[in-house]
Amino acid sequence: MKFLFAAVPQWYPVSPYLAGALLAGQLKNSGFEAETYDFNIEFFNDILSVDYLEKSLEKAKKFLSEEEAFQADESYGAGIKIKLRNTFEIRKNIIKDYFKADNGNAEKTIEEIEWAISVFKTKELFYDPEKLYRAKDIISDALDIASLPFVPSRIMLDNFIANPIFTYDFKDVDYQCKHESVNMFLPYFEKKLSEKDFSEYDLIALSVTDLSQLVPGLTLARLLKKHTKAKIAIGGNYIYKIEEDLKKIPQIFEEYCDYLSIGDGETATVELAEYIAGKRKIEDVHSLVYSDEGSSVKTNSRAPVLNLERVAYPDFEGYDFSKYFSPETVIPVQLGKGCYWGKCSFCDFYTGQQKFDMKSVKRAVDEVEYLSKKYNSRLFNFVDEAVPPKFYNEFAKEVKKRNLEIYYYSFARLEKTFTPEVLKNLYESGARFFMWGYESQSERIMKLMNKGIDLSYRRKILEDSREAGLWNLCTFLLGYPTETQEELQSTIDVIYDHELVNTCTPSNFALKKNSILKNNTSSVGITDFTENGELHISYKYHSLTQTMEEVKERRNSFERKYLEDTADRLFPHSFTESDSILMYLVRYGRDYVRDYRLTYKRKL
Repeated sequence: MKFLFAAVPQWYPVSPYLAGALLAGQLKNSGFEAETYDFNIEFFNDILSVDYLEKSLEKAKKFLSEEEAFQADESYGAGIKIKLRNTFEIRKNIIKDYFKADNGNAEKTIEEIEWAISVFKTKELFYDPEKLYRAKDIISDALDIASLPFVPSRIMLDNFIANPIFTYDFKDVDYQCKHESVNMFLPYFEKKLSEKDFSEYDLIALSVTDLSQLVPGLTLARLLKKHTKAKIAIGGNYIYKIEEDLKKIPQIFEEYCDYLSIGDGETATVELAEYIAGKRKIEDVHSLVYSDEGSSVKTNSRAPVLNLERVAYPDFEGYDFSKYFSPETVIPVQLGKGCYWGKCSFCDFYTGQQKFDMKSVKRAVDEVEYLSKKYNSRLFNFVDEAVPPKFYNEFAKEVKKRNLEIYYYSFARLEKTFTPEVLKNLYESGARFFMWGYESQSERIMKLMNKGIDLSYRRKILEDSREAGLWNLCTFLLGYPTETQEELQSTIDVIYDHELVNTCTPSNFALKKNSILKNNTSSVGITDFTENGELHISYKYHSLTQTMEEVKERRNSFERKYLEDTADRLFPHSFTESDSILMYLVRYGRDYVRDYRLTYKRKL
């Protein structure tokens, strides 16, 4: 029996998936043969090549002359035909505008792409800020070229924007998964599956953790189910948030997978392997959703709470670290499960997860020490939603006691128990920055969010963090229902306080299907909400004070100006560059990164 975890695009290609390593470790610990394969990193290395980019330009030019060769699949009805016609009209205009404005830039980008990739993978080049930011722009331009035959879909290092003409109703997603004209991943995966033999596996598990992975993930799952004998299981953060919707779609189990794995997979994956090996009944596999012989959908009971002391260490043996867009490996580690607060009204991270629990400090440090030595890395990303200050303080003491040379970052809540002493202790143990959930400057908005922190301490914690030598990356949630322009501006003023906020990560408010707020929308002036597509985790909503479009435009307007105002700074604004920030802080220190000013003129 042989099992495979397949990581799917699109995800920032700087470090390996933790999910695959965790499941591989669990399976091997239980006596099974398990491997991992990162389609995501293969995808980015392959499409950011001279050959792929040249063919993308040729394909885009060919579209202008042969667009009528694309025909709608009549079985999907007139609606899809209209969407395709609109897609091709938009594509034609975008391609025409691109070549009209190009002036040889595409050829230059293709000439420089290998150098740009080498900057990300080579220490001497990566740690030169001027070269790094130039390489970022080259890669961004190259990804525009790779996207050109499939626009208005667009692939980026930090996101995949699916065709906005199509909805997230299953019918639209299903069409995209089956038709190359609107899916850049389909021809890529078909080629990849013809090059690598996947026939040896009995179970292939895929993880869909974000909207950016939905179309590519389902595309890959369908092809694997069609072309291999393996049973296909799909899990991940995104899947358990749309579980109820997926269970209503028979085609999911007919064409895309055999099983949905809901929630944490450490127990369920081993049990599923035991079932496939003939050692367990399918109804005894926890957290499994599947279709029985009568075509009815069965949902097994959730897995019992994990004993985190007994969970196997993650196993990264199947990952080739040299392929990642990073000169050093930042190892992802999970210290616990869930969020110890878990009451923020807008949040849905807790959906499908077990109740909050932490590993013991000894077990956590043992794991970090083991991974550091095994994979020869000092750098770690603790991927937990929130780690209590008390745990972190004891963790830091144990790291210092063992004289471990590690450096790390993590999410954290602005709790007043992050005292100057605790923050100093954390810095001395190797912490270099935290991603603090600041959200809004408005006390009224914070109460509506139910953040559960003492707001009078927020600024002091950030100041104390700064004094301890830490970098402050703060997340902000803009456009919360009923937020006034004055309240928004007060938050923007905080973001512009560069001594306090070194990196900002702003997000739009979204009404999530599984959020606490969904059941109390009248408290924030939301009058009604509707599906945003069966397979989308957020609703469309109407508010008494602002439209969804206004929220998006306010955030976009702020970001445009902010990026212009901070164009010469290192890492002023980030969604996915946390590993890079850590590496720069470890190499140069907080003050260097804060005070450096680029002479290279970034593209905005």
